[in-house]
Amino acid sequence: MSLPQKGVYTPVPTFFKKDLNTIDFATQVAHAKFLQDNGIKGITLLGSTGENAHLTRAERAEIVKQIHDNVKGFTIVAGIAQNCLQETIEEIESVAKSGASFALVLPSSYFGPSITQEALVEWYTEVADNSPIPVLIYVYPGVTNNVNVAPSTIKTLSSHKNIVGIKFSHNDVTSYSEISLDEEIKDFVCLTGLGHLLLPALSIGFKGTVDAISGAYPKIYTRLIQAFDEGNFKEAQRLQLAIIRGEKCVSEYGVIGIKRIIYEATGFGETYLGRMPLNKDTTAGWEKLDKFIAEISEGEKSVTI
Repeated sequence: MSLPQKGVYTPVPTFFKKDLNTIDFATQVAHAKFLQDNGIKGITLLGSTGENAHLTRAERAEIVKQIHDNVKGFTIVAGIAQNCLQETIEEIESVAKSGASFALVLPSSYFGPSITQEALVEWYTEVADNSPIPVLIYVYPGVTNNVNVAPSTIKTLSSHKNIVGIKFSHNDVTSYSEISLDEEIKDFVCLTGLGHLLLPALSIGFKGTVDAISGAYPKIYTRLIQAFDEGNFKEAQRLQLAIIRGEKCVSEYGVIGIKRIIYEATGFGETYLGRMPLNKDTTAGWEKLDKFIAEISEGEKSVTI
């Protein structure tokens, strides 16, 4: 059984040409190489940042293939966001054939409050039983109709041989602790989707983060984990504060804000806008973030890895 190694698994945007429809595969590959060269452990494709819902299955498979074929030795985590069980299994098969190492699977959520925890156990079990690659549970109530995978459900699922970890994209640190500190849960990797909680999460046994701003500032996230492992908590705290400043781009402006900060910090891409209906610039007032962006930029410049 393969487990994700400790580190950062950057959830990257899908880059588009200026027509806001054609996928910019050259930039997709170049950005991935930039991340790998700056200490990022692996890449998360086709998540919410990657506009999964705006892509066809063929496009999703091709994005995975382009990274697999052109960025050697880079672990690929593929986001899976289907409601239909069979579609979920087929989607995992598709990205696995294209080179994905892990599937990051959101729960089926269309029927929201009607979905029980028992049903989620059955659903994830069926997915894992049929998945050709290891599965990570993805808990993100904000995009799943407020469907939450409870800690008791996660613990049950953690015993499945093909379910190897979880990504939490919420602020409930109690849930984090209930899983990561449970000594009965073995061979199960916990990752936070929130960079502003990276240091607290590491302190309770988490193995890293899947945080989008690392697509703009990869070294600061990588170095924070290194500093923590070295016992250099003063440096880890300093870097954590800088990351918190940068995270304001996400809280204020969502996916377009993420894409804009990557565009401005790294120069990758022809545009920071997305496919319809994310094709409008919603970053009015961006200049109010200048001081926060300056702080994370300085933090990035201050570290070597």
